[in-house]
Amino acid sequence: MPRLFNFVRSAFVLILFAGLAQPLFASTDFTIPPGRAAWPYAMVVGPDKNLWFVELGGLKVGRITTAGVITEFPIANAQGLIGIASGPDGNLWFTDMLAGTVGHISTSGTNLVQYSLKAGTFPTGITAGPDGNLWFVEQKQKGDYEIGTITTAGKIKSYSTKETAGVFQAFSASGVITTGPDGNLWFVNSQNGLHDQVGKITTKGAVTFYSTADLPNGLTTGPDGNLWLIETSHVAKFTTGGVESECATLTEGSGFPGIVTGPDGNIWFTETDNVGNVVPSTCALTEYAALGLPFEFSQAIVSAPDGNLWITSFYGSDIGRITTAGALTGTFALSTGAGGWNAAGPDGNLWFTETYPANAVGKMTTEGVVTTYPIPTANAGASGITAGPDGNLWFLETDVEQIAKVTPSGAITEFAGNGYSWFGIIAGPDGNLWFPYIYANSCGCSAIGRITTSGVTTAFPTTTASSDPFDVAVGPDGNIWFAENANPGQIGTMSTAGAMLAEYPTKTVNSSPSAITSGSDGNLWFLENTAYGAVGKMTTSGKVTEYKAQIQSFENGIISGPDGAIWFGQCYPNSLARVSTEGVVSMVPFTTPNACVDALTVGPDHKIWADEGVAGALGRLSAIGGTGQSFTATHGVEFTGEVASFVDGTPTATASNFTATINWGDKTTSTGTVTGSTGGPFAVSGSHTYSKAGTFEPYVTFYDTVDNSTYTSSKGKAKVN
Repeated sequence: MPRLFNFVRSAFVLILFAGLAQPLFASTDFTIPPGRAAWPYAMVVGPDKNLWFVELGGLKVGRITTAGVITEFPIANAQGLIGIASGPDGNLWFTDMLAGTVGHISTSGTNLVQYSLKAGTFPTGITAGPDGNLWFVEQKQKGDYEIGTITTAGKIKSYSTKETAGVFQAFSASGVITTGPDGNLWFVNSQNGLHDQVGKITTKGAVTFYSTADLPNGLTTGPDGNLWLIETSHVAKFTTGGVESECATLTEGSGFPGIVTGPDGNIWFTETDNVGNVVPSTCALTEYAALGLPFEFSQAIVSAPDGNLWITSFYGSDIGRITTAGALTGTFALSTGAGGWNAAGPDGNLWFTETYPANAVGKMTTEGVVTTYPIPTANAGASGITAGPDGNLWFLETDVEQIAKVTPSGAITEFAGNGYSWFGIIAGPDGNLWFPYIYANSCGCSAIGRITTSGVTTAFPTTTASSDPFDVAVGPDGNIWFAENANPGQIGTMSTAGAMLAEYPTKTVNSSPSAITSGSDGNLWFLENTAYGAVGKMTTSGKVTEYKAQIQSFENGIISGPDGAIWFGQCYPNSLARVSTEGVVSMVPFTTPNACVDALTVGPDHKIWADEGVAGALGRLSAIGGTGQSFTATHGVEFTGEVASFVDGTPTATASNFTATINWGDKTTSTGTVTGSTGGPFAVSGSHTYSKAGTFEPYVTFYDTVDNSTYTSSKGKAKVN
């Protein structure tokens, strides 16, 4: 499975129902216990001999003693903390990737100061340099990434690497930097997997790159005077002269960013699901047994003063203690959030699944009252959920290869899934439930699964044996359609009798399609997880059209909204995206920082409900789309008329629910007047005098006072004579 797919399993599943730089009005949010997820990322030993860490999701800097006592300090206006270092001034220095800031905090949790970087800069890894300054990797929205330095007094300077890491990817931005044994700063940047190389920068700003044979994800200084790399498939020794020796080949998983010299003098590192070490003098490799939940995808590993290794658990929001014998002897929990999928239930509630550690399925009224029910099997890894034809809710228990149903009163029954299924499940037109098998036991291959309401499963192999289907939808033709995530990326279709009908290639090769839905226009719509991203439209005959849309974090949710448009959630930018059936893309930003929306559904109230997996909440938005109008005006003469129209998927919406601001396209704005009957459509009109002739592109920003959401229309055209 792709690495980004693994990363987002912590997002909670939203039920189906019948960052932007600064947060904006965007949604009405209802918290799901236990609330916001911590997602601890980088960790370091502080000047007080305690371990300090940053919470990418929790927006806090945390301290944990070697006895396991945790103290957390919220960081004002934080959006995505990702790097931390012990500064020469006795403070802890940290980076906020999404807010574009570098800050420091004292060991007592006071003296909090934050410094802003240039717009479009996203700082990631940070370290204390040999010159008494802090050094960090600066990702860029586009263009060459940089290495930045900041004095303890807050003076910032940046040096271009003259290397581009591609379009900024918020949740694959793993720039790592450390001070080398030669007095220089050494760094790697695995963003987008573009460069198999290690960089060196002197304290004067001179940059040199050295090629590697594999993609390096992290690096550290070893006890032998060399640098050591954790790569996708290897642990490698790297001299300060730029010579690489691949010391050991990983066999248990893929290398993650964590690597450190342990208290035993060995090189310790994190993998997908475990830790390992290498003896520097002999390259002898030891990989320890899988740690499992909650320590999948550990991001950092630190050698602590107590003689143990400590790791962060991004997936489970835990800190772990490991001995030099590889034994996990302590698990210290932070807030894990309410991650999962959601759906609309037959009882008029929203239903959702929660993954580790809550391990539950729950329901919430449209007023925000939450009830949860524990899943009988531990660590089930509940994912997709849907309303079944029998009046129950059905969901996947991915990690234990089971499928379950829950009655509206909360009684859960589990059935053998007979394979690894992920993540979509739907009610088919034949009265059964359909879901994707990444691996079905009956055929040892990828398949589409069917389960009857009595719990009998059948697997129907896909034409491509290892297609990795991720999501399913009922097409306008009554067949089952599904997104095949494996390369080269295809959309498949199958009859309800289980007969494969076709596999159609996406327009972009290796597009990694993840989520799919049936649109109001009679086409299939799906998400493509390329370096930037796209939304694809496919006719039932296989003709594909693609629309560029920024997609990150391997998005897993897409729906057809009550306004007739296609909607999907994003971790970054922190928003919900709307795509009209004509391919016009717009975004609705979320109020909650770093909400990381993934799955979404349409509720019985005709609103869109989105899971905010990191924020630990369900967010409610109206489905609103605006279209800018074309009109003619005369410069120097006041124009009065309609500037935009918009639709609202909520039948009870009234014009009084909205306010509007008109941007006239000439750097001036004014308040618009909203008119229209209950349920819409609504018109926005205004008056304006253009000072000169020309062609302008006015647009309107709508503010929904009911759901605290801001929507922007497409651009219109004003021809001014």
